[in-house]
Amino acid sequence: MASTSGAWADGPWKLIETPSKTKDVNSHPAIYIANVMAHTHNAMIRGLNSIYLQAEHISDPRDISDFLFFIKAWASWVSHHHVLEEEHMFPGFEQVLGAQDFLQGNVDQHHAFQPALEELLEYGLNTRPAGYSASTVRGLVERLAPAFREHLSDEIDTLLAMQRYDGKGEALLKVYKDAEAEAGKQDKHLVPPLVLGLRDITFEGGNRWPEMPPLSEWFVHYVFARRHAGSWRFLPSDTWGNPRNLAFAGA
Repeated sequence: MASTSGAWADGPWKLIETPSKTKDVNSHPAIYIANVMAHTHNAMIRGLNSIYLQAEHISDPRDISDFLFFIKAWASWVSHHHVLEEEHMFPGFEQVLGAQDFLQGNVDQHHAFQPALEELLEYGLNTRPAGYSASTVRGLVERLAPAFREHLSDEIDTLLAMQRYDGKGEALLKVYKDAEAEAGKQDKHLVPPLVLGLRDITFEGGNRWPEMPPLSEWFVHYVFARRHAGSWRFLPSDTWGNPRNLAFAGA
């Protein structure tokens, strides 16, 4: 990881080891899908950690306003991701596999932490800077994080288990790519800057997640990120995925 000092977004809730560390992601589409999802989940964990670590060190009303938008952006992205899984990706996988309820346990986990996620989203949406409470934010994260982190890890194991269904790989990959295309329809001024700043291209010795067309990062940085630039100060990495010191992590 690039040089950073003090607490960073790889804790307190631990990142997930990606399948690529021990497996060939090109050997089966299920491994590829699980690997991409692990990187996505790690981006979510970095976002949660960034909220938790910086919440106590923000006092200026403008900074608070930007931080509340950051909370809202993160929580809305995560919520959309889980809705997309439940309505499109998971049913598609189950149809291909011919295995009803194959991912039901993962859906049940969604429902277990969803109330806490919704509370955090509502806090980001409806709180005014004058009413901001760091202890409330940290309390909401502490309620959400254990079940959320467990789910993000467990889902990777479920996706890897799809390998045992012979001859289904290409159809599974199509389901995933279709869901990925649907996810790409989200607000370009919100999701791309957020996600790119929640990655770490040095993680596990280096990675190029997510796969993007040439010049995409440049376009996100200089065009899409400008609208909410104040909120992207709280991201743990720059647009190119290079880790940096958290802007408001204290001494």
